Amino acid sequence: MKEIHLIRHSKSDWSDTHLKDKERPLSKRGRKNARFLGKYVEKVSFVTDVALVSPSIRTSETWKILQSFQNITKDIKIVSEIYEAEYSDLLRILRGLPSKINNVVLIGHNPGMEDLANYLLLGNNTDSIFEKFPTSSFISLVTDQKDWSDLGKQSCRLKRFWIP
Repeated sequence: MKEIHLIRHSKSDWSDTHLKDKERPLSKRGRKNARFLGKYVEKVSFVTDVALVSPSIRTSETWKILQSFQNITKDIKIVSEIYEAEYSDLLRILRGLPSKINNVVLIGHNPGMEDLANYLLLGNNTDSIFEKFPTSSFISLVTDQKDWSDLGKQSCRLKRFWIP
């Protein structure tokens, strides 16, 4: 059994129009929502084998806030391919994980994160189960697949879905 945890970064700050998208930090609301998520993560005693984090400032800041509430993992990898990734790119990253890893958290961006969650839950169905997958969203999925390379060959089950 494998677990996949997807977290969409918290709300970014758009006040400095000279910053590149990748350089935008969290907004005040984003930091607040990240702390709410951190409290939830702490409450459920969430831990994972590895964290795959987009290289953007807002994803790094979201991750640091979460880690301040709960030591989720010591194995943190900044993965440049997560930034602006489509769901198929994210799926490829997950399928490349070694089989010794049983659970992973991926912190990234929409629409890739929402599309990946939909694909893992519904397959190639074009419908969405989400009315909205807002910033600071946290979803946990479970699959009976024993090897990451098989991820998506059967639908995952929903374990938790949290939004601020």
